[in-house]
Amino acid sequence: MDARLYDDVLQFTECIKDTPEYREYQEKKRELENHPELLGKVEILKKKNFEMSSAFNEDRDSLSEVIRFVDENEDIIMEPIVHDFMMAESAFCGMMREILDMTVEQIDL
Repeated sequence: MDARLYDDVLQFTECIKDTPEYREYQEKKRELENHPELLGKVEILKKKNFEMSSAFNEDRDSLSEVIRFVDENEDIIMEPIVHDFMMAESAFCGMMREILDMTVEQIDL
């Protein structure tokens, strides 16, 4: 990689780390890590969610599967530490998606 580009990427990542979304995500992640029993459950939830997303099929009743998934895991999802972490993670991921979309859009001009 070109040295200038490398330096720019390092500077860009520092900009990302300075966003409220990143700082909130890191704070909520640390809080969750202080509760190993919840952290383990969240990791299982995230894995199941990824599997459901990967297996999404419009021909199946995927909405019913999602509703059932949420209902079955409502107690853990509504745990304040877990809920706050998931909201912060979602906001951070949304910001990263927007950054990547903008980057691709600018490259594909």
